Amino acid sequence: MRYDMDVTRDDASAFGPASLAEGALLPYEGRTLMTRPDGLPAGALEAAEDGWLSPSNPILVRGEARILPLAWRGGEGAGHGAGVTPEEISAFASQMQAAGMHWAGNWRVLDLAADRSDSIGSYTEALRSAGATRADCWTYSDRTGIALVWSGAEEEAPVSLALHVVPSAWVSEPRATKAVRGIDLRWSWADVVRLYSERSHASTTGTAGSLTQANEEGRG
Repeated sequence: MRYDMDVTRDDASAFGPASLAEGALLPYEGRTLMTRPDGLPAGALEAAEDGWLSPSNPILVRGEARILPLAWRGGEGAGHGAGVTPEEISAFASQMQAAGMHWAGNWRVLDLAADRSDSIGSYTEALRSAGATRADCWTYSDRTGIALVWSGAEEEAPVSLALHVVPSAWVSEPRATKAVRGIDLRWSWADVVRLYSERSHASTTGTAGSLTQANEEGRG
C-alpha cells in the first residue's frame, strides 16, 4: 500500500506548488512526529507566528489558535488527487485519533450545529465559518485543548485535515467561559505552500530554521 511504503513523498512533493492541485499528506517524518506517544510536537504551544515545528511540520497561527495542517485533498484542475488518496487521509486521521486517545483519553465530537452562547459556541461558529464538517476534541491540559478537524467533503472524503491547538475553554464543558469574539480559523494549503517557498528561499541565504531550533537558541 502506498501509505505504508511511503518512500517518494518528501517535503517538496507535500508542500511545493504542485500540491495545490495534486493534494498532499505530511511526509513520513512529519506524520511520525505528530503521532509520538509523548504528546504534541515541541513548539506547538509556544508558536507566535506561521512557521515550522520541523522541516515536515508546518504550523499556522490564528490568534489564540494554532493550526497544524495534516492533509489536503487537492484543488481542481490537472493532477487533482494525484498526491494523496482519500484512504490515505482517512488512515492518517485514524492514527491521529489514536494519538489523541493516548495523550488525553477518549475524544468528544463537537456539535458543530449547536447554537451556544459560550466559548465552545464561539469556537464551533468559527469552525463552521472555516468550512469544518467534523471536529473531534480532547482536553489536553488544564489550559490547552486540541481538536482534529475535517473540512469540506468530496465523495465522502475530507478536503482537508488539521489539528487545532486551542484554549481548553473552547472544547471543554467544565472549562467553558463566556463567548469569545473574533475567532478566525480560516486557512488553506496555499498558506503552507507559501511557507515552504519562503523557507526554500531562506535556505539559499542560510537563514532557514524551525521554531524548535529558535526556541532552543533562545534558551541557550
